Amino acid sequence: MSDQDFSMALTVTLIPYILVELPSSLLMRRIGAGVQIPSIVIIWGLVTLLQGLVHSYHVLLTTRFFLGLLEGGLYPALVLYLSMFYSRTELQLRIAFFFSTVCLAGVTSGLLTYAIIKLDGYWGHSGWSWVFLIEGSITSVFGMIGLLLLPSDIKTVKFLTEEEQSIVVSRLQSNDISNLASPTSFTKEFPAKSTSQQFWEALKSPHVVILTAAHFFSAFNISSLAYFSPTIINSFGYSPRATQLYSVPPLALAFVGLLSVSYLSDRYQARGLATICCATLSLLGFVIFYASDNYKVRYGSLFLSTPGTYGVVPSLAAWATNNSAPHSRKATTIALNAISAGLGGLLSIWIFVLGKKPRYYLPTGLSIAFGVLLIVCCVLNILWLNHAQQHKSKKRNEILSRFTIHHSEGGTIQDEGYQNRQELLSAQAWDHLGDQHPDFEYAC
Repeated sequence: MSDQDFSMALTVTLIPYILVELPSSLLMRRIGAGVQIPSIVIIWGLVTLLQGLVHSYHVLLTTRFFLGLLEGGLYPALVLYLSMFYSRTELQLRIAFFFSTVCLAGVTSGLLTYAIIKLDGYWGHSGWSWVFLIEGSITSVFGMIGLLLLPSDIKTVKFLTEEEQSIVVSRLQSNDISNLASPTSFTKEFPAKSTSQQFWEALKSPHVVILTAAHFFSAFNISSLAYFSPTIINSFGYSPRATQLYSVPPLALAFVGLLSVSYLSDRYQARGLATICCATLSLLGFVIFYASDNYKVRYGSLFLSTPGTYGVVPSLAAWATNNSAPHSRKATTIALNAISAGLGGLLSIWIFVLGKKPRYYLPTGLSIAFGVLLIVCCVLNILWLNHAQQHKSKKRNEILSRFTIHHSEGGTIQDEGYQNRQELLSAQAWDHLGDQHPDFEYAC
């Protein structure tokens, strides 16, 4: 398969991957995470398994299309799912636990693949076919287990009593009071905003736009590492097994690094600083790769670019999720970020086809430029969030005026009807304003 054929196969995967992310995120509450996420994993595993039976390029493209169609809905659904169970101050570390499996997969998959390929010839299947057959089967089995065990929300967690469920819900509401606006809070007189209205609210939010751009730059650089790392390590001239071993240390450091940064970011609520630190580390690694001809120095650059680039992902995801409310707006934000990341990956695929081995001047230069732009996005977002928070505080009464019952409308504070109407209006305020509510505190 030529480089162009390989890039086309990846492109066919990414296009449906991008298109399905928004619907998947918005439909999760209606379908139920306990059904949607495991179902995606089961079918995804089956499609992966079928790739092991492919014997023509056109059939490969077909399976890659369906793989992207399934895989695309998984990441935004998982981030949204985690935000339903963990508070804003706990979210980044939980996203990091999930994303760190990418590092673990990078550490183990090469060695696992090397072992599976030895099955070449068994039952008439080649070694590469066995890789898809075995890994696809394992994926589907885990999906089936998830279908039995994964709760859709806190109220469907079987090992918690009703009292314990209430405690968890109260704890989440105390940390993020926008959760007080539950679907049962609305009536025909005090309706909630529709999903389409929340979509446009997210699209108009400057901090959503800024971090959506940041996800594009971040994803391009992660995809770049997929090309840089083999180029550097293959230049050593070692055996395939030794080459796999040399790929382990940078990924192992990335695993430890992204968990450590995420823990500190949660503890000190420093989303912007955590992202900037990781992005700066990544940028330094790409600059060293670009500037040096020495393969040892270039290998050393991976110990900066790999942990830095991987560390950005949970930081950006938690930052965007923390600053979006209510649920539909948050789901839209997560999906928009994922779509942007998919586009960044798509660009990197074809940029590297144009780049010349082993230096890849054009792609490396773009990685450096995007690293700088990523840091700029982070700084702009911090400045905007601080400005928006101050504006909300100053204009509090004006912002909440239309969600307050005035004395001219009749009734007294002691009246039960008055109190009920005001409670409904307060819930409506949280739904309509979301993260623009004066009492919603942005995470910077």
